[in-house]
Amino acid sequence: VAFSPDGKTVVSGSVDHTLRLWNAITGQPIGHPLQGHSETIRSVAFSPDGKTVVSGSNDYTLRLWNAITGQPIGHPLQGHSGWVRSVAFSLDGRTIVSGSVDHTLRLWNAITGQPIGHPLQGHSETVTSVAFIDSRIVAFSPDGRTIVSGSDDHTLRLWNAITGQPIGHPLQGHLDAVTSVALSPDGRTIVSGSVDHTLRLWSISWESLLQTACQRSSHHATLLEASTETAREAKDTCQQYVWSKQSTFNH
Repeated sequence: VAFSPDGKTVVSGSVDHTLRLWNAITGQPIGHPLQGHSETIRSVAFSPDGKTVVSGSNDYTLRLWNAITGQPIGHPLQGHSGWVRSVAFSLDGRTIVSGSVDHTLRLWNAITGQPIGHPLQGHSETVTSVAFIDSRIVAFSPDGRTIVSGSDDHTLRLWNAITGQPIGHPLQGHLDAVTSVALSPDGRTIVSGSVDHTLRLWSISWESLLQTACQRSSHHATLLEASTETAREAKDTCQQYVWSKQSTFNH
């Protein structure tokens, strides 16, 4: 289920293969069921402007729907080779991310319904939950497109939605499948829920991510030798913002 941005409407997805829209004030259904999927609907989300709904299903597809008329928009979005477990819109409403039982995430153009680039690979099990992060805060992707995903492989991952590449190493701490991820209102903290019966909080400020990356790279030959311009810039950044503030490092 998901609320519309204005809080007036709820959308739900069901094992009966349909979506329904509901008046959040009266609790009454709005219009007829939204029909188009051939299997259970696993995830639904509203676009930021509230005009479009995206759904992900066990039929391996996503579908776009007009949230006013309840009519499907275009053809199913095809590309996953397994159930689609989670879907989310980007902050500008132009991109959709989906996570699947096929262990991948995919990016989609929300206007044309076409896939963007190749699948995002890095998880070793089902991708159970996805969300966009306001990267103007995280400072990794200049147009605000960074993604967090949770997986049955017990980890979370951050992704650059422009390049499709993972950012840093997996976020490890849970002892079982990660079933859900969500963001704090200021975009600086991730909360994750797991089958291990716990929730975990993760800081995603650029300072904390930079610190982790520099600590893990501090003894890597690429940075120690710094034989390329990129490596020298990375080493200088770590020296300025991390290593110089930690007496345990000798750089």
